[in-house]
Amino acid sequence: MAEPRKKLKRQVVGSVYKAKDPGQVDYIKMRNTDTYYRLESPKFQLDQLEKAVAAGKLSEDIAQSVRERIAKIPDFVRFELVELVEKD
Repeated sequence: MAEPRKKLKRQVVGSVYKAKDPGQVDYIKMRNTDTYYRLESPKFQLDQLEKAVAAGKLSEDIAQSVRERIAKIPDFVRFELVELVEKD
């Protein structure tokens, strides 16, 4: 016999914020931590990659490996959740 399903407690852990700049993606702010995440679609990732390559920020070798990683994202994945951290 199947075990009865436990009742789950609802707890808000963060909020999704609208991007401040047009063309950017929304981001998630986790409550009680100062952690931010961004929802990035594969299309957004490719667009940002091409901008970085055009600006000379990435070599074509690195860009190709990133394209291959993005191409492996399954079609049913709408976004990747990317943690935003400050650079040292």
